[in-house]
Amino acid sequence: MDTDAHAMISIRSNHAANIVEGAKTVELRRRFMPLPDGSRLWIYATLPIGALVATANVFAIDYDAPQALWARYKDEVAVSEILFFDYFGGCDMGCAIRLANVEPITPVPLASIRKIRGVSHIPQVATKITYVEAKQFERYGQA
Repeated sequence: MDTDAHAMISIRSNHAANIVEGAKTVELRRRFMPLPDGSRLWIYATLPIGALVATANVFAIDYDAPQALWARYKDEVAVSEILFFDYFGGCDMGCAIRLANVEPITPVPLASIRKIRGVSHIPQVATKITYVEAKQFERYGQA
């Protein structure tokens, strides 16, 4: 497991809340970057929250046809079958990110993320972040 790999993932606020509450243990994506198992994901809840709200470890990433992903993860994605297949409409292949060790953090607001990362926007999907950036996010949560 590579616990030194870090990425920030942008997730709609309602889905981020479901992850933090434990109702959602698998995050769905139409496409996703390769990350080693054990990577630490920094979960950014989109507006109206607009902040990093939790971290989680990537337990595994599963790429497959949407029908196969639904069969395997329907009880772990916290969405209806209709929403699931609407999301994956037109996709031959989807991605299921299996999450472990979800930990809520003191929210790191958008302005602080921009300052730490030196960027003006948060990527809509996900982006790798440096170890130094991850440590700055951690320090923010301890202040």
